[in-house]
Amino acid sequence: MFLTQDDGLIVGPIARLMGWILEGLYGLLNNFGIVTIGVAIIIFTVIIRLCLFPMMLKQSKSSKVMNYIQPEINKVTKKYRGKKDQESMLAQQQEVRNIQEKYGVSLSAGCLQSIIQLPIFFALYAVIRNIPAYVSKVKDLYLPIANKIAENQAVFDKFVAYNNEVKINATVTPSIDNANSIIDVLSKVSDQEAWTELSNALANADVTNAINANVDKITDIYSFIGGINLAAVPGFVIAPALLIPILSMVFQFLSLKVSPSQSSAGASNDPTTEATMKSMKTMLMIMPIFSFFVTVNVPAGLGLYWATGSLVSFLTSVATNTYFKHCDMEKVVEKSKQKAAKKIAKKKASGKKSFMDKLQEAAYGPTEESSNSKSSIASTNLKNYTSNTMNKGTSGVKYRENSLASKANIMERYNDKNK
Repeated sequence: MFLTQDDGLIVGPIARLMGWILEGLYGLLNNFGIVTIGVAIIIFTVIIRLCLFPMMLKQSKSSKVMNYIQPEINKVTKKYRGKKDQESMLAQQQEVRNIQEKYGVSLSAGCLQSIIQLPIFFALYAVIRNIPAYVSKVKDLYLPIANKIAENQAVFDKFVAYNNEVKINATVTPSIDNANSIIDVLSKVSDQEAWTELSNALANADVTNAINANVDKITDIYSFIGGINLAAVPGFVIAPALLIPILSMVFQFLSLKVSPSQSSAGASNDPTTEATMKSMKTMLMIMPIFSFFVTVNVPAGLGLYWATGSLVSFLTSVATNTYFKHCDMEKVVEKSKQKAAKKIAKKKASGKKSFMDKLQEAAYGPTEESSNSKSSIASTNLKNYTSNTMNKGTSGVKYRENSLASKANIMERYNDKNK
């Protein structure tokens, strides 16, 4: 177990990778006289966002193509308007899916980017929460203090009592045999006043000298513009640190405002699309507020990552929107269509089925594909609903043989047979 590092199965390795990158950036900046960790966090955030940019561009392109083919989807919606029976609803869903597959777009195109960012966020939280565990140059400043505390049992006992009383880090029990555990607690001493209080509580000249020799350097590392302490939690206090949660909220709002889904929103007769747009509008209101409440309750360094990431997302969204606004969308759509056709041909040749195909078969039974149909509903299993493979129970509802619905009503069919 890494005593001061996150040892989770997923977050742990990512946190160590993030720590390695952050340590490299900080070491490079330190050579140029930049001692604050804040600049390293900003550059680190930009690098991460640029790595995710190809996915963001793909999401934006998919959204633009979806908006371009919306009239085609509206025709399908109009065709089945007012039909609420299961066959018609399933037929409509299948036709819409066929259109999306034909042009190589998906409503879930933007989910992957959000999913990937979650472990990165949690990993970076682990790093920012305990920077000395990942950045050796920072740890070296705490080490002399930790060693002086560990050398004297009486001082160490006072240190443990102080930690338990003030609850600097209630989840860590310092061990006299390992300076890392002591540094875990020391890294939570966030300002000059807290260091003075700790020095007075321990009342040891060696510890006091070690603190005085390193505390200014430690303070400089966590100090950012306007005296913001990146290791401290801003909280709901009128102070410079509160600026980070506010900026995070503003940039999050701007980022969502120009996101592909918002910028491509338009009039639509498709209930599904309208529901999606309604959800996006709700998210536009909720997410910035959520962003504020999260960043106001975590170390300011993590809030700086969130705010910077939202700003970069806003700028890249503006750039991509401008690009697609001035490009020939017909060529983009045609290229996407050709790429999708190759993908469909490859899929048919391999005989593999998509997740949605498997889900549909699990619910409604195996299908019989028509080789002559490409984008129409003729290639689906709907025409088999009136075949001899149907079973009819006492309720008058037809169930396809071997479907989940049929198996769920096996008792009903058993009673019918006995009758």
